[in-house]
Amino acid sequence: MIGSKKYVLSEEANNYYQTVSDLIDKTKYTHLTNPCGEISLHARGGYCLIGDLVPFFCDSFDEIKETARLAARFLIRTNLMDSIYADEVKRTNRIGVSLTGIHEFAFKFFGYGFRDLIDESKSQDFWNFLGELRGEVEIAANNYSDLLGVNHPHTYTTIKPSGSVSKLFALTEGAHLPAHKYYLRWVMFSNLTNEADKYKEQGYPVIPLVTYPNTSIVGFPTIPLITTLGMGDKLVTASEATPEEQYQWLMLLEKYWLGEGNNQVSYTMKFKQDNVTLEEFRNTLIQYQSQIRCCSVMPEKGIDFLRSQYEYLPEEEVPQNEFDSIVKHIKKRMDTVVTLEELQCSNGVCPM
Repeated sequence: MIGSKKYVLSEEANNYYQTVSDLIDKTKYTHLTNPCGEISLHARGGYCLIGDLVPFFCDSFDEIKETARLAARFLIRTNLMDSIYADEVKRTNRIGVSLTGIHEFAFKFFGYGFRDLIDESKSQDFWNFLGELRGEVEIAANNYSDLLGVNHPHTYTTIKPSGSVSKLFALTEGAHLPAHKYYLRWVMFSNLTNEADKYKEQGYPVIPLVTYPNTSIVGFPTIPLITTLGMGDKLVTASEATPEEQYQWLMLLEKYWLGEGNNQVSYTMKFKQDNVTLEEFRNTLIQYQSQIRCCSVMPEKGIDFLRSQYEYLPEEEVPQNEFDSIVKHIKKRMDTVVTLEELQCSNGVCPM
């Protein structure tokens, strides 16, 4: 069934949906995922309902657990809203409590870096807590479902990419390693205004673009929060971790945070293509890919290659000494208020 009292489909749409449903019933695989790959959904339709936990900003383990319980209840409550797939939502009551800023959280509360975490025996207390936290989510969701008289959720936990939410907190994205320790965030400005010139006068790097007429980019020196935590050699970026290490990371996240029957971890494995031969990567893929639920792969070329192919890179990693030199030449910190009007991509150029 599809539709509700509020969302009524036409007879033609209902007939089309019934035809699709009949085809789905005859297939071997009746489920698919949302576009990011972390949420399991029936092919007839459903919703990607996810809530992010940010344990790094909690002050105690008890506060983290309470936040997890609240997130589960919030999502159960959201499923009570009317929708076009109301019957499917009522049947499965699917939720996905996710995590972001995991690496910062692990260092703050346990003192572990990435390579400590993939050594399961060394960081067992961290993994035990993650499993305990998953238990808190499941118990809270089931108890609240009983209170409301709805089905227990078919799924409870997940890890989404969190590319947008994590930026609000300046944290690593979902399960991902930090992309850079120091980098320039390049932002577009129209040459029809004098904004780029103002930044250039104060020492910010500015580059006029050719492929985007009447546009320049300004480089803003950016340090992720994780770089400021004093992790030393415990800080590992995505390009520094091997594919094998990243597979081990995913296997542990699935074991302790997902457990049996939950959603998936949305993860893009980045590695420097020049550091891994095709045969090495092939062997790693054969050994590990079948041991996890899903993982996408993004080999990375060096910055010189990227610059030769793309005039505009939103982010550009720079060595610390170069970063320090750029900062040293900035005379005055410039603050810009980006209004809604500036985000409307006027003249075909977006500022972000």
